[in-house]
Amino acid sequence: MISRRLFRRIALLLALSLAMLTGFASACTPVRHVLVTADPLALGPPARPDLFASLPEPPQARLQAWRERRPDLLAQLSTHIYGASPPDPGPVTLSAWSEVSASTEPGDRFIADATIPVDGAGPLTLQLALVMPAPDRPVRGVLLVPSECGLQAALHDPAMPAPDGFTPSYCDADGWLADLIGPLFGEWISGPPAARVLDHGYAIAAWHESDIAPDSAALHDTALGAFGLDPRAEDRPGVISLWAWTISRVIDAIEEDPRFVDAPLIAYGHSRRGKAVLLAAARDERIAVTLSHQSGTGGAALQNDRVGEPVASIVETYPHWFAPRYGDYADGRAELPIDQHVLLALIAPRAVLIGAAWRDVWADPAGAFRAAEAASPAWAIFNRPGLIQNRMAEFDPSGGVASHIRPGTHGVTDTDWDAFLAFMDAHTVAP
Repeated sequence: MISRRLFRRIALLLALSLAMLTGFASACTPVRHVLVTADPLALGPPARPDLFASLPEPPQARLQAWRERRPDLLAQLSTHIYGASPPDPGPVTLSAWSEVSASTEPGDRFIADATIPVDGAGPLTLQLALVMPAPDRPVRGVLLVPSECGLQAALHDPAMPAPDGFTPSYCDADGWLADLIGPLFGEWISGPPAARVLDHGYAIAAWHESDIAPDSAALHDTALGAFGLDPRAEDRPGVISLWAWTISRVIDAIEEDPRFVDAPLIAYGHSRRGKAVLLAAARDERIAVTLSHQSGTGGAALQNDRVGEPVASIVETYPHWFAPRYGDYADGRAELPIDQHVLLALIAPRAVLIGAAWRDVWADPAGAFRAAEAASPAWAIFNRPGLIQNRMAEFDPSGGVASHIRPGTHGVTDTDWDAFLAFMDAHTVAP
């Protein structure tokens, strides 16, 4: 029998745990959706509009017509969902890499500052961390990793600089609370398994997104001001758009390093950052491989599916993520004229993996799979294989667009990284 005193202590501990995890859990799958399993047949309404019915049939004419449509489709996504992208800056300059000699983690680790000129405003500065495989091993590719909690969390390395910008409340977890976050959301929720990534021959470039655009509604106007942008403008970018722009600036900086001239660039993001890497890949054709995990509404999932997170919920909880006009579709009376299969199709012929979990219905795995199906013909336009899978459970990393799903809920696990690395290896050439 448990004593009454011990029972009270256990109950108090559970109550405190739930209260302290509220900030973290609010960014993830709501409890009511954890008990539901995604439809294994991915049934639901078709993606609209049909992107390919009006294209001419001769292959060369079809390819030309698709390329001509790209700017308009990108503009529609910006207008209705994400907001405009800030203008491309002048040349990004990168300071000399400084070795993090105190690190005991795998790989050679370095820090540098990227200076990004902004027209009409002062320059922006981004601290960039680099983790390299063994010196005698050629780099197979560079994994780009945005982080909400800073470089220490992203690289699981206390020797990295501590974040000096905004971090969400759940980033401050320590002690027994930190021990709970791993089992709830997966061991790799804050950053990739560096040792495994390095073992496959990939370098890692990581940064703290708050250096440029913090994930805070209260700070979003300030972030826009640093770009010289008007927060009241109808086309002002949401933070997802700013993060996508930042990924391109990281690429600008990396391209200054001769070691990475021919290295494929791989953009990785989980949840809200999964939305950002998809947008970055659609806008920036230098990204060779995109890993978008559990990106949900405004990411890979069809928004007119009405299964996962509603537009009304996401714009109320995160008003700074998207364009102001996105809120016009919150009540359901007006239907979005464009949907997320368009975003995926614009990444073709480059490779994109959509990650999911069976009990993460808030992120709508079935809707994301149908978006991949609807986007798949875009790869055929380039004479490349698109989605090879007939069902969500049949993961095939060789497709230009692929879907991976595992048991469980919202988070990042070893099983996810098994799929990510298999997909990366399938779409890069071993040196």
